[in-house]
Amino acid sequence: MKSIITIFTILVTSLALSQDTKSPQIGIKIDLGESVKVGAVTITFAELLEDSRCPEGVQCVWAGRARVLVEVSEEGKETYQKEIIIGQITAGESRDRRFYFGDTKALEAFAVTPYPKYMVKTEGYRLLIRETGLD
Repeated sequence: MKSIITIFTILVTSLALSQDTKSPQIGIKIDLGESVKVGAVTITFAELLEDSRCPEGVQCVWAGRARVLVEVSEEGKETYQKEIIIGQITAGESRDRRFYFGDTKALEAFAVTPYPKYMVKTEGYRLLIRETGLD
């Protein structure tokens, strides 16, 4: 019995120590049509181009996706726009959601909220972005 307890203790301890100790990245929320400033960069959630995500409570053949247009402006540089797809992609489309590359970090979109619900009109769209590494 002691050996089972010892093995269990070692297993639990090793699992606890192997957990990632980094704090979770907190996303930046941008309402549709609004802008936020991250350092010297201004990001605008310019347009929701498509929201074909399968609503909660419905079985769909295709999971769908949200396509958004982000506008990026940085002091002293030309403003540009980038289309980002969150969800299913088709041939020739990019899975990369990064839209800004700085010296040491990048910015990427990782979600569009709210997620659609069956028979409920979706309003109040918000784009969630976060900082990532350059790799």
